[in-house]
Amino acid sequence: MAVPFQHGDRVRLTSKYRGLGFRPGEAGTIVAVMSAGFPKGLTAYQVRLDTGQATLYPSFYSEELEPE
Repeated sequence: MAVPFQHGDRVRLTSKYRGLGFRPGEAGTIVAVMSAGFPKGLTAYQVRLDTGQATLYPSFYSEELEPE
């Protein structure tokens, strides 16, 4: 079962992240929790990554994140 995260939590990407543009181990801070509109039990998190310059923060599923 994935760890539920909250706004402000520090996290890092796990090896389960398979997307482009980021690497496992990159760290950041949860800036939004998004569950509305997702299938029941599925939550996504917007993360302000420490290495990023984005104004729109990327979203990740809970299994792609772990506590820092």
